[in-house]
Amino acid sequence: MADLFAYLLRSGACLALFYAFYRTVLMRETSFGLNRAYLLGAAALSLGLPLVRVTSPFFTTLVPASALRMPADPAAALPPPSAAGLHQALLFVYIAGAGACLLLFLIRIARLALMAARCGCVRNRGLRIVLCGHPGESFSFFNFVFLNRAKTADGDIDRILVHELAHVRQLHSLDIVFSELLTVVQWFNPFVWPYKRSLRETHEYLADRAVIAQGCSLARYQLLIVEQHVGGRLLELASSFRTSQIKRRITMLSKQETKGLARWKPLLILPLAVAFVLAFAESRTVVQADSGAALTSAPNVQEGVAKKDVGKPVNLSEEEMAKALKEKALQIEDMKKKNEETLAKLKEKLEGTTDPDTKAKILALMKEQKVMSLEIGAKERMLQMKKLEMAMAKESETAKKADMEKKLEQLKAESEEYQKKAEQLRGADDKAKLSAEKKKAEEKAKQASEKK
Repeated sequence: MADLFAYLLRSGACLALFYAFYRTVLMRETSFGLNRAYLLGAAALSLGLPLVRVTSPFFTTLVPASALRMPADPAAALPPPSAAGLHQALLFVYIAGAGACLLLFLIRIARLALMAARCGCVRNRGLRIVLCGHPGESFSFFNFVFLNRAKTADGDIDRILVHELAHVRQLHSLDIVFSELLTVVQWFNPFVWPYKRSLRETHEYLADRAVIAQGCSLARYQLLIVEQHVGGRLLELASSFRTSQIKRRITMLSKQETKGLARWKPLLILPLAVAFVLAFAESRTVVQADSGAALTSAPNVQEGVAKKDVGKPVNLSEEEMAKALKEKALQIEDMKKKNEETLAKLKEKLEGTTDPDTKAKILALMKEQKVMSLEIGAKERMLQMKKLEMAMAKESETAKKADMEKKLEQLKAESEEYQKKAEQLRGADDKAKLSAEKKKAEEKAKQASEKK
């Protein structure tokens, strides 16, 4: 649950800063296609960057090995219960807000579908034109154009259709659906609402430019924008002929398109994205063999750790402990894989040799690997016990906690069993070595007596 909230906050921070950059640097530029790409890329990166996990090249966290060792009594090491109730309340509020936004989104789609079904469609230029009497201006959604015939002069219908055709061909409705889904995820983020408006404004600028490119008079088209602006209301889930403020649209129509290096300003999103990845990077976790001597003996200890912290006890946060356990699990998995590969190679060599001495050496090496395999199994169980302890600290339900305690006891028994087997196998090997050494000593003594 904490990971979900951390993701949402990081994602919201990304979108906020990306959009702030757009408002301060790109909003007045007339490279509308690149601005649209920037806004879409900003939203996609805001959702994806918090999921990228890289190791920070700048920061290191020292973790004493004692923090990862299992105590004699696992239950005594459990941290106090966290604020699970607060987390659950926040989760409920978030789900309620997201559900409300999703419901509004679906209602708007249903309204458009109902309007198209009631009024019927006429095909023209690949568009499905719905002649309706809603009290608003003309708008489009995908290849449906909802045209208020009573509010539009016959001479202006072609210009409006060219405008809406630009929306359809440039797939602006996909952007709108994407922004609505982004709102469902980040409804709590105050920047997501102006972000949606800016994206739709960019759509209008692109469609306006497409109409002018068809040879329409600039003055006549600006007048048409004013006429469409007066009165009516906007169906929010649509590419409308009047989404942005009228003054800004007329101003953008009169401005020359941005040229030169200035038109590539949206590409500055790339260094911004790299900066976010580094900001979210996890500090490198280093497990110290001994939290006493190992920390105080090294002059610089570890890069990124201040000298004044050397030798002090390290209080690990829940996130740092989780990272340390994760790295430990990867180390154990790597050891397990290498152990299996070594055993497989030894078996191949054993099958391919007939020399008794070579076979004896190979069997001895295989026994060592089997002991190591048992020790790895014990470490795996101990690591699972540590993870289970952390999960138990967060759990508030008594029944689930009781199940976890049973699982903890089972893992403890399995770990002890693995350790016992390893000791027995190592003990049997030691006995065999002692017997062999004793036998060799007796043979040497016998040979010496025969010489005398």
